[in-house]
Amino acid sequence: MPNRPPRTTRFRTALVCALGVTLLGLATAGCEDGTAASGSGRRQSATRADLATDGDGDGGKTLRLGEPTSITYKSGSDHMRGALRVTAVSVRKGTHAELKKAGTEPSDVRTTQPYYVTMTFENVGENSLHYPFLNTPTGLEDTNGVDDQPLITGDTEVAACPGKDPDDFAVGAKVSLCKVFLVPNGIRPSVVTYSTGDDTKRPVSWKVKR
Repeated sequence: MPNRPPRTTRFRTALVCALGVTLLGLATAGCEDGTAASGSGRRQSATRADLATDGDGDGGKTLRLGEPTSITYKSGSDHMRGALRVTAVSVRKGTHAELKKAGTEPSDVRTTQPYYVTMTFENVGENSLHYPFLNTPTGLEDTNGVDDQPLITGDTEVAACPGKDPDDFAVGAKVSLCKVFLVPNGIRPSVVTYSTGDDTKRPVSWKVKR
């Protein structure tokens, strides 16, 4: 008969093997969990990166007129966060006669030149925006690097530069709005800016052609 190890030895060997298999299974499960967690982390990071891209858009960069960008929008009466595709379409010279006809001629008529900045907005997010004030963050810098003053028109519409915001901006809606700025005589517009959401220190900018 072949020699067999004592029963105690066989029991210890079986126990060690069982423990080894169990530990191997736990290690494998741990690896799988770690891989899943790592994969989840990668997916979450990608999601955050995507949101950051959509949220910040081209913040801090200067685009060409007519070039759209996506931004995070947080404003309006309900402070609803949304996503907009915004484009500075054009900057054109207006006239004081057009402002006077609308009853909005400024007091410094002799020292300023009106310019009309036209923007388009599209709601590309998942939320409708109530009283969104889309055009409010639109700004205009002149060649001296100064923020030019917008003309406060109230509820009055300048026919050559209509800029009344929609009361409700539904998902998928698109609107074109114009805003009047008063630029000092002898100075030209240089950059259109738009800043909203959580990144107001890095506005999107569009270079004005000379």
